[in-house]
Formats: sequence, C-alpha cells, structure tokens
Amino acid sequence: MSIKFLSNNLVDSAVITASTENAQYPVTNLNDDRRTKTYRSTSNSDEIVFDFGTAEECDYFAIVDNWQNGFGITSITIEANATDSWGAPAFTTTAILDQTFGVSIKKFSSAQTYRFWRITVTSTLGYCEISKVFIGKSTAITTNGINYNWNYKNKDLAKVSMNRYGQKFIDDIGTQKELNNLQFQVMDKDEMDNIFAVFDANRVVKPFFVYLDLESASLSNNDDRYNGLYYFKDSPAFENVSSGYYNVTLNLQEAKWQLL
Repeated sequence: MSIKFLSNNLVDSAVITASTENAQYPVTNLNDDRRTKTYRSTSNSDEIVFDFGTAEECDYFAIVDNWQNGFGITSITIEANATDSWGAPAFTTTAILDQTFGVSIKKFSSAQTYRFWRITVTSTLGYCEISKVFIGKSTAITTNGINYNWNYKNKDLAKVSMNRYGQKFIDDIGTQKELNNLQFQVMDKDEMDNIFAVFDANRVVKPFFVYLDLESASLSNNDDRYNGLYYFKDSPAFENVSSGYYNVTLNLQEAKWQLL
C-alpha cells in the first residue's frame, strides 16, 4: 500500500473566477483553509476557472464536502487548457463524488501541464456549493510503501454530561477520522526529504489531502473510507536505523474545522 500527499495545492495561489457567485459565499472561500468556508453559486450549473499564472504540471484533482451539509453538487467535470477559452479544451475528465465518505480524488491517466483549469459543477438545490479543492502534483514515497499495523479510527466527538438524576445531555458534533502509526521504514535521504517538504509546507496548522492507494482489494472494499483532508497531529520524528537510512511514523487527523 502506498500513500500520496496532495499538498502542493495550486488552487491556494490561483486567480479564481466563477460564472455566478453568492456574495455571502464568495469563490475566494476556496482559498480559505477552513472546510466550512464554502463557495456557493446562484444556479444549478456553474463553472469555476483557476488561473495558475503559468503552465503547471498536475496529476491529481481532489474535492471534499462541507462536513456539516455534505456535497452541494451532484456532478463535476474537470478541464484544462493553455488559454482561458473552453470551446475545445485540451484535457477533459470527470470525477465521481463519494457521498458516503464526502470525498472525491481523481488520479489523471498522465500528468497534465496547463495554465488554466476549469471545473463545471451541477446540482438540484437551486445553487452549487463546494468546499476545499485540490489541483496539483502529488508527493509520493516512491520506493517505500506503508508498513502493516497502521490503525484507523473514526473518533466520536460528542460531548456527554449527566445530571444527578441520570439524564444525559449530549452535544453531538459528529466524528473525525484519524490515521495513526503510518510507518515508513528504511527510507533514503530523498524519501525523508519528501516527507520533510510536506510537513514544512503544512506543519500542524494547514490541511492537505491524503490518498491511500490500496494495492489489493482484500485490504478494503472502499479506499475513500481513509482518503480525505487531514492535518498532521504532530511533527514527524526520524530514526536513523543505519548509515543514510531512516524510519518514521506519521499520525494524521481529519480536517473538519480550523484547529485552535
């Protein structure tokens, strides 16, 4: 099993324009780290154009829902072009929205290098609403997969109190995924530097997408159970196991709101 870090998000620095826009939910919210800050249109079919300034290599697209309301769209098409002209775009693909786990991660068949990207979204709500979006190049630990014995937990965040009569009072604030003990062993310096680069760009304060590429169907019947938008729970610490080779364990926590 391998992991892809979708951390180098070109959307963060892109100039973004939308075909329609609700003033209370502007398209600039897509640049906000908070998952609950969303863009909302004023119609059931809308286009959002991302201008990266120069042609950039991209191999993944990802989108996550607003965990409070779910996906505010029913379909999504991804296009790329050398110019901001969409009569016959050079690249077109679609992504499937996983309504159960609130995420969609699309690996392109080959890397695409274009300046302009457009997503077209549809809905039946009278508007389209989207949360965090990733377009960019993934970071992989190319020669090392994740060792077995990592663990997944869907942590219940409900706050429960009880009065003296045994009556419960519950503040139900949902669940939060955690991926713990993700171990890479006997990494070389270049692999270690890749993990350092992802952590240095995000630390424990900025969320990024994680894609677990399960190599065997026997490991899981749905990859998206683990995929999504995460924070580092803590700083990775590297153990020097032999000259020039290192072990590391990573712990990740799902991003549903901004950490304080």
